[in-house]
Amino acid sequence: MQVLKELIIEEINKKGKLTFAEFMQMALYHPKYGYYNSDTERVGRFGDYYTSPTVHRIFGELIAKQLEEMWRILGENAFTVVEMGANGGWLCHDIIRCIKEEYPRFYTNLHYIIVETNPYARKRQQLLLDSVDLRNGMVTWHTYKQDGFSFGKVQGCFLSNEFVDALPVHRLKVKNKILKETYVDYNGANFCETDDEVSEPGLKDYLGTNQIYMREGQAYEVNLGAVEWLRHVSEKLHKGFVVTIDYGDTEDRLLHGNTHEGSLRCYFRHTVNRNYYERLGEQDITAHVDFTNLINAGRFVQLEVAGFIKQSHFLIALGILGRLNNTNNDTVTTLKLKNLLHSEVMGEVFKVLIQYKNIENPQLTSLRPLQSITMSNS
Repeated sequence: MQVLKELIIEEINKKGKLTFAEFMQMALYHPKYGYYNSDTERVGRFGDYYTSPTVHRIFGELIAKQLEEMWRILGENAFTVVEMGANGGWLCHDIIRCIKEEYPRFYTNLHYIIVETNPYARKRQQLLLDSVDLRNGMVTWHTYKQDGFSFGKVQGCFLSNEFVDALPVHRLKVKNKILKETYVDYNGANFCETDDEVSEPGLKDYLGTNQIYMREGQAYEVNLGAVEWLRHVSEKLHKGFVVTIDYGDTEDRLLHGNTHEGSLRCYFRHTVNRNYYERLGEQDITAHVDFTNLINAGRFVQLEVAGFIKQSHFLIALGILGRLNNTNNDTVTTLKLKNLLHSEVMGEVFKVLIQYKNIENPQLTSLRPLQSITMSNS
């Protein structure tokens, strides 16, 4: 988008080169022209990528099952689900519809907050949820900004699916044994990259806290926004859980895997590229989530780890195999459910981190050992 490109160039001319995080913030979240604030379809067949909720409604139904157990653990009182960035609203729709039909007592205690800044997305979510015939005021919309959330303290669960991967990242590399940061500049014709000293002390602190030791020439993305987000989550979570579903891995796997150039990618019409400076505002830019960072940052703000597992484990423990066994030879449904589980599609690429606060040793169905699961109890 030419207008957004000119705005970024104007910002560079005004303040000098930008960190990649600053560039990514404008490309994705500019109030008018950013990718996540546009009125275009981002998810699904006519978008740029698929998410688990758009593959099959069972994903939301199984999350509903886990939320109901969390509600019982917390004493069967008022329970608030806070969903970060609901896209088309399908996850919220499937969760609430399932709770209404299968867990009526939970339904009467449920309040659902969607954190969404995009007015176009809010309208789509509202239209979709109208089909569920909800209680008045059951679902409300709020915002998340640099100073935190626009609502008060809650008891319940913060839920995010592919939210953290889209937070702006700094790009670091080791060059001649010296830590450098990659910046975005403009040479009069094109955007270009330049390496210089790191922009803020927090980046070195991040490497130290997470014990990250980069090799010569290796690139690595640092997500400081995820640390701040978890701090704000803990501020608002009086008692309950945080469920983070995203693609990524632990820090050691990200560092020593096939990621010498980093994990930063762009998604445009179901194709992947590294052309970060093209199609501004029209393609997604994401980086793999460092779950070690989320675990360490969480502990600093009283969020303990209940478990960290693959998405396939999460879904199998909650009973997806039984549903798969009962598809009655429906090939389309079978393929969709297998996509949620397959190691090369979503099953192992996506991970689930569950954290908790002010609860004593919660035991969750989704975290039970897979060895204990048989088809008969799925």
